[in-house]
Parts: sequence; structure tokens; C-alpha cells
Amino acid sequence: MVILRIAAKEIRSSFVTPLVYIICAGFLVVSGFFFFSLLQQFNAVLAQASMMRNISPNLNEWVIIPYYQTLEVILLFLIPILTMRSLAEEKKNGTFELLMTSPISVAQLVWGKLLGTAVIVVLMLLTSFTYSLLLIIFSDPEVLPVLIGFLGVVLFAIAFTFLGVAVSAFTSSQVISGVVSLILLLLFYVVDAPATKLPTVIGEFLRYLAPTSHTVGFLKGVLSSIDVIYFLSLMLVGAFIANRALDAQRWRQ
Repeated sequence: MVILRIAAKEIRSSFVTPLVYIICAGFLVVSGFFFFSLLQQFNAVLAQASMMRNISPNLNEWVIIPYYQTLEVILLFLIPILTMRSLAEEKKNGTFELLMTSPISVAQLVWGKLLGTAVIVVLMLLTSFTYSLLLIIFSDPEVLPVLIGFLGVVLFAIAFTFLGVAVSAFTSSQVISGVVSLILLLLFYVVDAPATKLPTVIGEFLRYLAPTSHTVGFLKGVLSSIDVIYFLSLMLVGAFIANRALDAQRWRQ
């Protein structure tokens, strides 16, 4: 299948350069730092709670949930770096014109790039899940919320990856693509910040747009179809925008 071949090529080309290795290693180190900091904080709270009655700190609430929330923030900065070269590099190297004159359709190119980049992001996330796995093996967290919470982080990451690739479709400059993606994702992440000061209808709309409003359920171990549809919709929007951008550029050439 053409899409899978393009995705495989995207994965291979990404791992040829040291950039992906550096990002994955940095992500693992930074996520590990925050995980063990949260774990140390939990142990301190647990020691204090042992001297009090009727107080039992929850491992998921003190470690897993804030850890996954921290991963989301870290991804805001790393995803633009991973997606900035996706389609912009094809234009810079002059291979975009060759692809457009080949039997490959714009949709196939876009979905191949999207899937390839998403696989890289998921692989990077799986390395960070080793910390949660260690907690499951050596401690007693609520396992189902740990797994569902990680699924929420994965959907969050893939949705933002699709948006990053969509931005990459508009320019041949990787720097511009990366900076615009970072600004877009940061604004999207905090879009609900003014919600409490706005009229109810507008505030509720902004809360619905905010990805953090939809990861809360996952982090609590609740798998909601509304939240899943939200992230799937973001992915489709990203794919649609990228497809339309490249299609417009193809007709201009």
C-alpha cells in the first residue's frame, strides 16, 4: 500500500539523522526527572500520612496524573521539532514537485507523512511509559487508570502531531514551520484560560476546544466516547488542512 510505504520511508529517513535520537533521549531523561521527583514527593507525603489517622494518599493522584500532565506540556515543545521537517523538507529539497508528478496522490502523501510521524511520536511516548510500568510492577497503583491515562496522552500527542504536520504543509522553511507550530499548539493548549471571565456559552465552547478538558477523563480512568471523538476530529482536521494546502500548491505549479 502506497500510504504505508510513504510512512515507512518517513520513519527510516527520520532515524537516519541524529535529531530523533537526541529528542527521544532528551524526552526520556526529562520525563524520568519529573517522574522520580513526583515519586519522591509522594513518599514524603506518605511518611507524613503514616503519623495521622484516616489519611491515605493515592498513588495515581500524586504521581501518575501529574506525570501524564507533565508529559503533555513537554510534548508541546517537542512535537513542533518532530513535525517541522515533515512536508517542509520535501519542498526545500525539491522532491515535492517530483512527488506531485508521480502516480502518488496528495492524500496518500499526506496520510503517509502523518502516519510515519505519528509512529515516531508514539515510540517516543512508549519509552516514557517504562516509568509507569515500573510503578505497576513494584508498587500498587490502580492499573486501569494508568493504562487509560496513557491512552489519553497518546491521543493528545497524535492529534497535535497531525496539526504540526498541517502547519508544515504551508511552508518550505523548517524553522518557520517549527515556530508557528509551537505558537499554535501553545495557544490551543491554553485556549480555555479566559473561559471563566467570558459569557457562559463562549466559555463552555472554549473549554470544549481545550485538549486538557478531554484528557481529564482519561487521567481519571474514564474512557469517554466524546473525548475519543474530540481527538479523532482534531486528527481529521489536521489531515484535511494539510491535504488542502498541498492540493492548492499543486494546482499553482
